[in-house]
Amino acid sequence: MNTNNINKVGLDITAANQVIAKLGELLANYQIFYTNLRGLHWNIKGDKFYDLHGIYEEYYNEIAEKIDEVAERIVILGGTPENNFSEYLKIAEVKEISHVFDWKTGINHVVETLQFFTGKLRELHAAGIKSGDHGTVSLANHGIKSFEKKIWMLGAYSQE
Repeated sequence: MNTNNINKVGLDITAANQVIAKLGELLANYQIFYTNLRGLHWNIKGDKFYDLHGIYEEYYNEIAEKIDEVAERIVILGGTPENNFSEYLKIAEVKEISHVFDWKTGINHVVETLQFFTGKLRELHAAGIKSGDHGTVSLANHGIKSFEKKIWMLGAYSQE
């Protein structure tokens, strides 16, 4: 068996690098979303304040955990995670938002972003399957499940 093209966890380096690239994109998008959630948490006003202030805090704490999981997965696969916002902004598809006070605008942003992440995680899942990377497949599965539930719950919450 030729081990020259195999990384430390037993995956083909070329395939792992393709997964690393997708994880890097996910990391950048998570970082922007995390910052957006902090802003929503700080700036929410009105009769939904108590509910959404807590929900946004719960969500940004969860995204912080996901950021760490993704960065660690990049390292496990042999890559180096980016840690500069200037670089995140170059590759992230999630756009920064600011000064959102209206609860409906905030909820819509969160739902749309979670839908975006669900699609990205499905792509990551497929890349993990293709490369035999069960750790990344597991990471993607957990994210999909979590985000689908949040999309459903926020949809139910926003229907008055």
